[in-house]
Amino acid sequence: MAMSRKTRVRKRDGSVEEFSAAKLAGALRRVLDRLEGARADAYDLAAGVGLYLRRTRQSLVSSSAVFNMLTKVLRRVGLGDAAELMELHRTLRMVRRRLLRIRHDDGCSTQWDKSWLAMLAERMWHVSRGTARILAAEIELHLLPQEEREISREEIVELLNDQVSQWGLAEPVPVSGAETR
Repeated sequence: MAMSRKTRVRKRDGSVEEFSAAKLAGALRRVLDRLEGARADAYDLAAGVGLYLRRTRQSLVSSSAVFNMLTKVLRRVGLGDAAELMELHRTLRMVRRRLLRIRHDDGCSTQWDKSWLAMLAERMWHVSRGTARILAAEIELHLLPQEEREISREEIVELLNDQVSQWGLAEPVPVSGAETR
């Protein structure tokens, strides 16, 4: 049956995950929290995007396409301010990602990309890919608004360690004793 078909989303980093109306609704709720009302509609709007994807039989879409669908839906239902706020947030996040650098032990630095941190979380803590991506996203949310534009890899691993501990997934381990490569 076409309605039971799973839609997968290709992320910016090339990874693929199953479409999640709950995840999309969470992003929308964060935006709607800044505006008056309409927060309760976040899940219904996100579920509507998911229903559309299943009905059109799209088995693989880009995260950008999902984002564009959601902003169109928001405008169509009279929530243009929310669509604009989401677009602004996304643009700022992309710019901040480009500016953030990771300083490595050898002194060189590379541009921020949370996918390596998610892979590290999977290997180091033996968490699922989804949990690892959420952990990396939480750390990114912490890092991007900071004034510091370069952060050491060791500091990032410490943040991961702290996040895992706060979530109760494991006891923290000293970064110097952890495999971080």
